[in-house]
Amino acid sequence: MVLEVSGLRYRVGNREVLRSVDLVVHAGQSVAISGPSGCGKSTLLMCCLGLVKPHAGGVVVCAGRMDKLSGRRLLRHRRESVGMVFQAGELLPELAPLENVAIAGLLAGVPRAEAFTRAEELLTELGVPTDGAETGSLSGGERQRVAVARALVNRPALLLADEPTGALDSAARETVADLLYALPERWHCGLVVVTHDPAVAARAQRRFLLTDGSLTSAPTSEPVGTGAAS
Repeated sequence: MVLEVSGLRYRVGNREVLRSVDLVVHAGQSVAISGPSGCGKSTLLMCCLGLVKPHAGGVVVCAGRMDKLSGRRLLRHRRESVGMVFQAGELLPELAPLENVAIAGLLAGVPRAEAFTRAEELLTELGVPTDGAETGSLSGGERQRVAVARALVNRPALLLADEPTGALDSAARETVADLLYALPERWHCGLVVVTHDPAVAARAQRRFLLTDGSLTSAPTSEPVGTGAAS
């Protein structure tokens, strides 16, 4: 398995945002998590990244305890094992797509030539121009594909996506959703998508609802998710 969340609890003040959450994701598997705004979906992803420390329970990514690692060890394990796609991409608009993707490899210690080679191959595969245009000049769908390429450049075993289609129009949403859900099989990675969009969630092999701090299997015959991004 690439991700194991067990008995995860996290609270803010007197409110228990996550209440004994359990989740297992294997390589080649896609999972969608939906729920109302503010239910803790993004908090769960931050715990998986090791950016938020739970009050109880544990998170294991590729045999590494994200809730126990700290400092450089956590940073190294995250860079080597996890790729993250955010709703707004979190890209540097003044850089070219090639630079935005390669920089993630460089920060992980990949040699410069290899980082740029990987970046160019990924962008070409994902249909993003590599002619040097600034990332800020690309369409929303193209920018999100750059974000996906950046998340993949270090060849992670686990890919996390936080509302990856939330800022896109319907056409770009379909393109990016198609891309994301093809990745587990093509890259043999695990994929966890947090989304309030029922159509995007419905593409996953496994679907869950996060409500009242608990994660439950979503009915396959009914739409999932309401509200805005958390």
